[in-house]
Order: sequence, then structure tokens, then C-alpha cells
Amino acid sequence: MPKYHGLSNLFRSVLGLSLAFFLSPSLSLAQADSTALPPGISAPKEELPIKLKPTFGIGPGMLAFYGDVGNDHSAYSPLVTRVGYELRATTPITPWLEGGIYALHGRLGVNERSLTRNLNFESRITTGGVQFRYNFLQLLNPSRVVEPYVTVGFESVEYLTKTDLRDAQGRTYHYWSDGTIRDIDEQALNAGDAVLIQRDHTYESDVRESNLDGFGKYLERTWAVPVGIGARMDIGHGFDFRMGATMHFTLTDLMDGVTEESVNDRKGTVGNDRFLFTSFSIGYTIPMERGSKKTKKTPLSSEEVDVLAWMGDEDSDGVQDIYDKCPYTPAGVAVDAFGCPLDGDADGVPDHLDDELDSAPGAFVDAHGVTVSDEGLLKGWLAYKDSGNVNYVTSRVESFGPMKPKVVPVKRVYVVKVGSQMEKISEEVIQKLLSLPDIRTVENGDTTFFVVGSYDKIPEALRRELDLRSLGVEGVVMAEENGRLIDVSEETDPLRVETGSVPNTPPPVGEIIIRVQLGAFRYPLSRNIFVGISDLVTIKGDDGLTRYYTGSFTEVNPAAQHKVNMLLRGFNGAFLVAFRDGKRISMKDAGASLTGPEDLRNVPSGSIDKSLLRYRVQVGTFVGNVPIETMGRMIEMGDIRPITSSDAVRYFYGQFKDRKSAEDAKIAIQKEGFTDAFVVGDMNGYIIPAEDADGLMKQP
Repeated sequence: MPKYHGLSNLFRSVLGLSLAFFLSPSLSLAQADSTALPPGISAPKEELPIKLKPTFGIGPGMLAFYGDVGNDHSAYSPLVTRVGYELRATTPITPWLEGGIYALHGRLGVNERSLTRNLNFESRITTGGVQFRYNFLQLLNPSRVVEPYVTVGFESVEYLTKTDLRDAQGRTYHYWSDGTIRDIDEQALNAGDAVLIQRDHTYESDVRESNLDGFGKYLERTWAVPVGIGARMDIGHGFDFRMGATMHFTLTDLMDGVTEESVNDRKGTVGNDRFLFTSFSIGYTIPMERGSKKTKKTPLSSEEVDVLAWMGDEDSDGVQDIYDKCPYTPAGVAVDAFGCPLDGDADGVPDHLDDELDSAPGAFVDAHGVTVSDEGLLKGWLAYKDSGNVNYVTSRVESFGPMKPKVVPVKRVYVVKVGSQMEKISEEVIQKLLSLPDIRTVENGDTTFFVVGSYDKIPEALRRELDLRSLGVEGVVMAEENGRLIDVSEETDPLRVETGSVPNTPPPVGEIIIRVQLGAFRYPLSRNIFVGISDLVTIKGDDGLTRYYTGSFTEVNPAAQHKVNMLLRGFNGAFLVAFRDGKRISMKDAGASLTGPEDLRNVPSGSIDKSLLRYRVQVGTFVGNVPIETMGRMIEMGDIRPITSSDAVRYFYGQFKDRKSAEDAKIAIQKEGFTDAFVVGDMNGYIIPAEDADGLMKQP
């Protein structure tokens, strides 16, 4: 007979921990009532109801065997095995512990095939027992959706094990060393007559009756300890879904008919057999009550009623209820003679709720007793003024859309127009123009004018015209008024004769002008992007690129600082260029220290930092107070940002990385009643038309 290993150290540990966990007195839920009554009054006795919530569940799973046959599934997954079915009935014992009974039925089977050992079996098993489930209630979030758990139990296991030794014609399998199966032993004298046969996988031979190892008529019944893990989820209407895996540690080594005492190549390993059941199931909970709640109250005499009325202290603060001006004071809170919580700084917030115990006398405080600053009061007033709690952001933006035109003070100055551009100009002309220190551009429709200087009187402008002519740059004096150039030849012609006789101041020769080139772009950029850059020079070259320049410096250091400022505004391609006497020169000749050779023929193309570019939806523009109903609808949208200008407030929704998402949001907002909503671009805080934002997105 084989040896029965009984409870191994692992089983003893599992059972010991389970008993210690479930029977520990420290986990008792009983506790004493902390509410005390005056002397002579006994508390009424209550009988707690006994509530049952039985849950019935059923589900399939996969049975995997771990024992002497099969090498512990080393060649295949334990999830690709035979099917079993589980039926259970459980009920809560405590909020964190569930107990119940269950039954499991299915088939175990393993086929071990090799050149040295060929064993197989299939066992029909039926188990039944009790099981406890712990759900980690004390450790997890009460609002969790998925509930993990561990289980442990004790069960009886019955099994009927058979093996496949013969085919349908009754021929015994003989496994030859060449890997084939034949009907005659390889060592037999007539082995030459052997024919190939195939297993029919019909388990016709009872393992116990075959008595291949001399074990005799052993019991095909044993005990087991199931230990498992899993997760549970409520799916509503009393149903729940469970998924888990349970390892059943049996107390026998005969489920596969092979033990360490088996003979020849059937000899097994030390240790009892075990099997794994991986399953999912659906359960339904039936709410039931075993008896209604009954409260037995002790009748009170008139004397006892008087004692309760005169001596009662319901909140146990030491002040009788008849004198207590602040009933229901929380337990443990210090009170004054009238039973009210102490307020040391007299700010109206009791000390046990006060986050700032030493507020200044007369200071405004919030609900937590913390002093509210002037900024906080202003923000609260603004929120009240707008009838909603929205962020109030003030910034400078370029006005466009349904806004009042900005009033620009009219002042006439005189400039020297040195050229205009309606088409592309050559690189030679570009370098000559950029050598002028105070050149800038004035746009009028589709034409860009290049002007120099800004003078209050015509004679000063005429002298600058003569200076430029001596440098080979032809120009004409014009008036600039409200962003427009005006012909003043009738005023300048009489004076030009007088000015021509005045000796010219010789222009400086060899003067170096350093500028910051913001980039060279295939598509022109929106003027809104350059808000705040007053000395912008825009030139479209004969190579099809539009270049943007800013600044005019005679030294490298201030020019470099200006370049850094432009990089921070999002012009990633900003770099320094230098000019002298109408020609571009290297930065080394301009006094800069370079780390490598500079190729003047290679002019880098600039780029805009597209990570700063977003699309928004302008919901509306309001002058004065926003209607309460309108503000409420905008607050419900969420992510609303107000931007204030001098005379109105514009409200924008969202931040989108692409135009399509913004258009979808616009349609949804229009359906909410904001029919005038439209899409705009946002370049580093500067609002630009959506079409200009599209152009920036197309830039390389």
C-alpha cells in the first residue's frame, strides 16, 4: 500500500492561519454603548435583527492537475485543460467575511508523452465543502468598483481515475523507442510483426482495478484544503460577477494512480496531488429577513421622566440640557458655562473647527476661521459680479471680431520712403535696406512700404533724404498719419531747394547694424502674432520666403538679449544677422565669438513653436454684466476662460490641438444657444484668426 502523507507543513500553516484569523477575539464586532443615562435610569434593551442575504452562484472553469503525471504542465498552459462546473451558496457573516457551501464537478486529465515515459489518466471528480471569503474591507476604498478577495475552506473529494491502455480493438499500446505506438512490445520475439496503432483517447481501464503498482483496493475519496484568490464586481439588480483561481491541496497521492512507490518508469515524486480550478461565475443575491426588528422599551415612571427632564445631558458636555444653549456638541469638545464650544479668537468659528486660532480682531475669515486677504475678497466679489465662479484673467490681446475699433491718436510725422514692395525683391536690395538702422515697414493693403526715420518737421526729414542719397539709397519725404503715407511734395519741393544748399552731415562709414531675424516662412504670418513688436521689418525675397526682422543694435550683447526675448515668445528660429555698408557680414566680423565656421550663403529658415499654438472657441463678447442665465450655461460647459480688454470681456472655451476638434466643439456650443460662437487661434496667449493658425500649422 502507498503511504498517505496526510497534512503537510503547508496544509498545517494554512489551517492554522485560517483558524487564527476567523476565530481571533480581536476581530469581534461587539462594543459597549458610550451613551450614558443619569443614575437610576436603565437603558432599553434591543434585539438586533438576524438578516440573511443568501447568494447563489454558478459558473464554468478549467481544471488543471499538478501531481506525478504531466510534469506540472511544463509543456502546456493549465488554462487549456478539461472543463469543470461550480455551484455555490453563500451569505455574509460580517461586512468583510462571507461563508458558504459549494460543489464542484468536472474531469481532470493529463497525457505525459516522451521516449522514456508514457502515462495518461482521466479522473472524474466531485467535491463539496465549506468556504470562507475575506474582501479586504478594512484596507480598500469603500467606493471601489472591483472587490478583491481571498478564500480558504475545507472539502471532501471523490474521484474515479481511469487510463487509456488499449485501443477500440482491445490492442495494448506499446511505446517504442522510435516514438511510435505499436501493438507488440519492442523486445518481443515477434516484434517484426508489429503494426502501428493510434491512441483512441478513450479511458477504458480503471486504474485501481488494474493494480499496476500493487496498491490494492484503496479508497477513491480524500479531503482537501482549497485556497484561492479572485475579484468580485457588482453588476446591478442583485447580480455579481466573480473571477478567480483556487488551488485544491488534497491529502492523497493517488488521484493519478502514481506515487513515489510506483515501480519502474511509473515512479512518481514526493508529495500529495493537487489541482487548480480557474473559473468565472455569475451570482444572484436574494434579500431576506429572518425576523423583524423588535425593540423592548422599559416603561418610565413619572419620577424618572422628571429626572430625564431636569438632569439630562444628551451631548455629555457637562452642561444639563435645560441650561445648554448649544445642544448636540461633538464629543470631546471643550465648552463654556452655556455648553457652547470655545472660540478663543472670537471670529465666530469654534476652536475645534478653526484652522487659524489667533485671527486678528475684526478680521474677515472663511468657514474654516482663516483670514481672507484683500485679494480673496476681490475675487469673491468678482465671482458674485459675474454670477458664477469663473477664473478672471486679464491680458493684452489684439482686438478683432465684433469689437469696437481702437481709437489711435492722430499725429503727423515725416518719414523718408526708401522703397515699396508689391512683388519679390532681390537679396542685394534686402541687405542694403537692412543696413539702415531705423528702417521699418508700413503696410497699406497689399503693398508694403519701407520707411526710415520719424521727424516732427519737414526740414529734418529732407536732411535725412540727402544723407541716404549720399549712400546710394534713393528716397522721398512723405507724411505718416494714422498708419497711412501721404504725399507732401507740394510742401517739400520749395524747401528742398533751400535744404540742398545746406552741407550734409557725412553718414557714418563702416557702422555695423545687428538685427534679430525671427524667421523665413513660406506663408506670411498673421500680424496679430507680432503684437508688441513696434520695429518689425517684413521683406519678401525673390526666393519666395517672407522674412521678419526686429531690433537694430550696434553691439552684440543687447542684440543677443533681444533674441532671447523673441525665443521666449515662441519664435524658435530666431537668430542674429549683421550688416555693414549695405552688405551682410559674418557675426564674427560683428564682434561675436563663434564656435564654428559661419556660411553666409545658408540663411536658416525660422519656425514657430507649434506646441504654443492652440485653437479655442469664442463663445461670446459682453459689455457690462453677463446675464445670470447666460453665465450659468457657460459655467456648466467648464473650461471657460474670460479675457478682458478695455471695454468688453470675451469668453473662450477649451484648448484644442487641431482645427477639427475645435469645430466640433463649436457646433456643440452653438446647439446650446450660443449661435455666434466661432473658432479662433491662440498663439502663446495672443488671439489670432483661425485661418492664420491654420497657416502656422502648415509651416515647416
